[in-house]
Order: sequence, then C-alpha cells, then structure tokens
Amino acid sequence: MLELPEVEVLRRDLEKEVVGKRVKDVSVETAGIVRPFHRNRPELVKALEGRKVDAARRRGRTIFLDLDDATSLVIDPGEGGSLHKQTASETPGPHTHLVMTFTTGGALHLSEEAEEPTIRVGVVDTETALETVGLSPDALDLFDDNPTWMEFGRFLAAADKPLKLLLIDPDLMAGIGPVYSDEILWEAGLRHDHPSSTLSTQEVRRLYRATQEVIVAAMKAAGSTLDDVEYEQIIDDEGEAAEHLRVYGRAGKPCSRCRRPIVRTRIKKGVYTYHCEQCMI
Repeated sequence: MLELPEVEVLRRDLEKEVVGKRVKDVSVETAGIVRPFHRNRPELVKALEGRKVDAARRRGRTIFLDLDDATSLVIDPGEGGSLHKQTASETPGPHTHLVMTFTTGGALHLSEEAEEPTIRVGVVDTETALETVGLSPDALDLFDDNPTWMEFGRFLAAADKPLKLLLIDPDLMAGIGPVYSDEILWEAGLRHDHPSSTLSTQEVRRLYRATQEVIVAAMKAAGSTLDDVEYEQIIDDEGEAAEHLRVYGRAGKPCSRCRRPIVRTRIKKGVYTYHCEQCMI
C-alpha cells in the first residue's frame, strides 16, 4: 500500500509532468474503478477529455489533479495502484485500468495487479473534493500541515489513543498506514500501546522528530514513481522488507539498535505491529 511519502513523490512527479497539459483521450478498461464517483465509464471520459490540468495536490494518500473548470480528478491508489509515464502510442499492459493521453504527447497509465482492483478515480467538484472522497478535513497531514512540535504535542494529548492506533486512524492522521506508523514508533523508541496523552515533553519531541526523519527518508527511497517500470514494493515476493525500513516486515530479525529480535504483534483484528520489546518503551 502506498502511504504518504510515496504519494507525495508521485504528486511532485505529476506536478512536473502533467500540470499545464490538456487531456486528449481517456480510456477506461475497468468499470469498477470509476465507482462511487460515476455511474459509468463514459461519464468519466466526458468529464476529462479536453480539460487542462491546473495543479497537482495531495491529501493523505489521495491525489487531486485540479482541472480548468473547477473540478478535480481524484486518484486513490488503493492497496497497490501505480501510475506510469508512457508514450502516447504505448500499448497498455494487462493490468492497466486507465490510460490518459495529452494533446502535447505522452500518456499516463494507471495500473494495479490485483484481480479486483482497489484503485478509484473520478472527477468531482474541487470545492467539496475532500468531503466527496470521504477524507476528514480535520485529519493531520504531517507533511502538508507541518505542525510545530508543540502543536503536535497538543494534538497527541487531545487524541488520547494508543500511538499505533492514532497514527493509522484516517480521521486523525492523513496518509500514515501500517508501514510508516511502525517505522516512526521505532525511530522514536516508543511502544505501539503507549497512550498519546501520557507522553512526556521529551517523548513528544522524539516522536515529532521521528515523523520528520522517517517521511523524508522514505521519500528519498521512493525515487521517481512515474519513471519506475514496476513500483518497488515495501515487501518483495520473498517477504523481504525494503532496505530503507528498520522494523516493518522484519519479524525475527535483529533490531538494528539493540540486536533483540523484532516481534510482530496482533493489536486487533486485521491490525498488526512490528516492534522491539527491548528498546521501545
């Protein structure tokens, strides 16, 4: 699953590659990806063709391409969606669900290998885009909102939840999921079940610094998402975690800080955390 760092890299790539361009043709191979925004594929095509892309924005894990008629193309990458830059004549691959070409040349291919794709796209009114997509306007986006550590501390105290559940709650935190919540907590040396309202000033500052360092490092590791032939997944086919990850996906391997084995713990149904029982308090 793409999380905030990878999606921000994707947004920057789109800002360079498609902002200022006008959509020529749109082809939707899979009808399901346009729901719940449209009744059918032609409705999306009609809303996109001929429109110019004015801006590329992101909120959490969702991309918004603002168009020149006060509407926005919403791109939700779902569990494993990816966007790739192609030539206008490139034949779509077997897992490509949408192709968008531009009048000045070039194309974007939206793909996902899942049997039933989880990506969603649609054109919505820009002014009410967040509400239409179901994103909380009050959720904290650590990159876009860029709070001070004192503001972050007040946010943590008011939330009053176990840290892992707070970080992955989309109503409270935008764009952080299972991967980077674990990475942030390991970097800060804080347990997943540590109540956010009981953090000391020093712990708040450690957690705040960890959010900044982990997000920046992950963005550097993501490279250029549009130029990748295949998206570099967090966990590869053999179950190995990506090199830039310190704890997620590394159950049984030694903690790089204290050498104790990393543990995978079930928090609740469908929610797990990777952590070190020795050096996370």
